Amino acid sequence: MLGWDEFWELIDLLGGRADDDACERLTEVLATRSKSAIIGFADLLAEALYRLDRADLAALPYIDVTDRQGVPVPMSADGFLYARCGVVAAGREAYAHVLAEPSEFCRYTAAEYDGEALLYVAEDAWEELTGRPWRHEEPFDYETGSNPEGWPGSAPL
Repeated sequence: MLGWDEFWELIDLLGGRADDDACERLTEVLATRSKSAIIGFADLLAEALYRLDRADLAALPYIDVTDRQGVPVPMSADGFLYARCGVVAAGREAYAHVLAEPSEFCRYTAAEYDGEALLYVAEDAWEELTGRPWRHEEPFDYETGSNPEGWPGSAPL
């Protein structure tokens, strides 16, 4: 199984961003590990994203998307998930900083931090290693609004 230290070492391979090239590099490395390491990576990624699933973070607008009057646009459920992926891709220190200081999350709402590709790393590594489809279900649901402690008394996006 994979521990948090090894998870963050793998995340460091992204170089702070989860663009397609970085995620492909991470996939290649992860595909050389064991099946249990790939599952462990997926489980820890899901847990990290789950912990960032909070209403106070989701309420922040995109910093680089505005309407015609120049008003920042609120995040969508998917946009919020991809921004959370961006936080994880930025590394352990950035992740801890956002958890401790929620206002730091704003920078990860910029399009340049969109981390959607990170969601597919474990699945792609599994398929590369085994030649079989990914069928694992992580113990934490990372979809927006899944963390009831992060959304006390409020409805998700």
